[in-house]
Amino acid sequence: MDKKIILGYTRRLLAIIPSIFFCALGVALLVSPEWGSDPLTTFEIGLSNVFHVQLGTAALVFEGIVFFVFLIIRRDLVHLGTLAWCFLIGPFENVWLDFLAPILPPVDAMSFGLKVGCIIAGSLIIILTLAYYIPIGLGYQSSDIFAFAMADLLHKSYGIGLSVSYCILFALGVFMGASWGIGTLIAVFVYGPVIDQLLPYFKPYTYKIAGMTDEKDD
Repeated sequence: MDKKIILGYTRRLLAIIPSIFFCALGVALLVSPEWGSDPLTTFEIGLSNVFHVQLGTAALVFEGIVFFVFLIIRRDLVHLGTLAWCFLIGPFENVWLDFLAPILPPVDAMSFGLKVGCIIAGSLIIILTLAYYIPIGLGYQSSDIFAFAMADLLHKSYGIGLSVSYCILFALGVFMGASWGIGTLIAVFVYGPVIDQLLPYFKPYTYKIAGMTDEKDD
């Protein structure tokens, strides 16, 4: 492989890492009030209930299956960035949860306003980091793989694909006994449309950071 291409892939991959780190902060804030998690996590909680395994095990197995299945049927959605998300999002979330533990009060001592603030802040961080990393196009996390696949199936935008796939994951998770809350509903109905609006604004800055042009290599 040409050295220039290798350097290009490396720069794009490095540009993805900060988005994973900050998205993990968003997830940690979102789940802190225990008012629901993102729909993918809700689904994975449901899997852990059904198969009587720890959430981490259910998530690892499920996302591993998603990776290999889509590597075969939709190679364009799986790349180095997918591996980065699979291996880094969990550890980064643990880092942020450990960091926030001495800062935030216990859930039963949280005020209503603080809980709402955590959900809003977490959601904003997740939305912004997704709008930033998606244009890089070097593979996606599981929920975004589903979103793009659904968007192609429906011939709609990424945001609509995300909302539809989130609805499906949410429904399946609840059917399998997972808990949910206002944070889950916000993710289902708000994230997709807002990210769709932000993507055109983020794309030029993302391309600049990742060293890309509109004629980027796949």
